Amino acid sequence: MRAGLLVLTLLVSLPHLMAQQSGPERPATILPVLQDMKSTHQAVRERGFNEASKLLASHKTTASDLDRLRVGIIELLIAENERNNVPNEKLFKPVASQPGCKNNKDNCADEAEEDKSVTGYLPRLTAKVATFHDERAIPALAGAMGWGDAVTKALLKFGDKALGPVTEQLKSQNYSMRMSALDVSISLQQAQTDPGSRTRIREAIESLLTDHVPVVRKHTVQKITCLSDRQDYVPSLEQIAKTDPFKLPGKALDGGDGGQFFPVRAAARRTLRIVQSNGACLD
Repeated sequence: MRAGLLVLTLLVSLPHLMAQQSGPERPATILPVLQDMKSTHQAVRERGFNEASKLLASHKTTASDLDRLRVGIIELLIAENERNNVPNEKLFKPVASQPGCKNNKDNCADEAEEDKSVTGYLPRLTAKVATFHDERAIPALAGAMGWGDAVTKALLKFGDKALGPVTEQLKSQNYSMRMSALDVSISLQQAQTDPGSRTRIREAIESLLTDHVPVVRKHTVQKITCLSDRQDYVPSLEQIAKTDPFKLPGKALDGGDGGQFFPVRAAARRTLRIVQSNGACLD
């Protein structure tokens, strides 16, 4: 009888003893999350990012896994930049023509619309990478300029280390990226005492004053109003005010262009008036 009771007690106690020996429960592997963030489907990538964000905030995640997750999120942003920083004419194609949208147009339209919201996937992703304060994130952030002030502020904190990746985006095939790169590169170099910074700013300005997209030229003309050496650009502005070829219907508000409307020329005339009267920056 006693032997039977002893066996029964051991059987009841065995699971408890095994649990004590196995120690605290270990968190699930991060491998599926990292794999999700490399998916060809945006919904899966977003799911992976959401899970990765939760793991980053968990006290159960090991230090090595935290680093792998940060690198995975940085790589995810780089991949998303490559998908989004395309020639602007491609952005205007129907969303149904994009990969994965052939048989589900409504879902594709929903995914495209989501990214326009400040709470959407891409703004959240860029904001997360901006919080890392990790030099490995500089290329990813440089490719995400324009997604919010958090990205710009993060790049400015890196100083000279961010200058190369940022100025490289002046050659981007996406004109919005070129404008953002101009803004951030000017801010980075204005914070320097390097005498060559003015030269580099001038090179960036001049490269975009002849950009093939009129809105880039107009934006660049307006940025001149915020430069400390803006008087040096008067000859270039005078030339643009006379010769820029882009024309729209209507008339210039300042009465220029002989009753026609050349918007870049009009912007150049406005900048000239500000420079010559020592007016306020348009930024």
